[in-house]
Amino acid sequence: MKKDKHGNQCSKLLPVNIFTLAPVKFDYAKAITYAEKLYGSNGIYFDIRQQACLALTDEQTVKLAVIDGQCKWDQNNAEQDDLFELVKDRVGTGITAFIVGGIHDGANSIAGCAGHNPAKPAIAVSAAGTLYTLAHELGHVLLTSTFAPVHETVTSNIMINGTHKIPENSFPTFNKKQIAQILKSTHLKDC
Repeated sequence: MKKDKHGNQCSKLLPVNIFTLAPVKFDYAKAITYAEKLYGSNGIYFDIRQQACLALTDEQTVKLAVIDGQCKWDQNNAEQDDLFELVKDRVGTGITAFIVGGIHDGANSIAGCAGHNPAKPAIAVSAAGTLYTLAHELGHVLLTSTFAPVHETVTSNIMINGTHKIPENSFPTFNKKQIAQILKSTHLKDC
């Protein structure tokens, strides 16, 4: 059976494509290592298919500096179309993660958003997010829009409402109900 670099056995693969559009303010390397360990500890191999920093034109930089939207589930929006247009010839299978300058939901700045077109699984992570935001938003996609509760209230769970509440150097996890749902995800592939 396949093992990841942390020694975890693989029962499923989580293919991810990560595209960075803005300078990251959180520790990107730690965010990747944390996601690998979190998913790996649950038998899910965190399979980064590609990582790229995108060179944007001045017009694209201004237009996509802050992603606006209500972060609603199961629908498409114009800014998602703009993001996917940037990578249209590069996206393969898996969930696409866009690290953007900022995200505004109409009332507040937020660290991430997992609302996406069902045919194009994607997340947006704010460059001002935390090292836990990437794993959290991927968790939303894997859990699906129908899973409840959407957020938890304890800092020991990665799905807490607000990854900024998680103490630095801690290792929040999923609960059993979340893992059972995640393992049913059609976004996971066999090892």
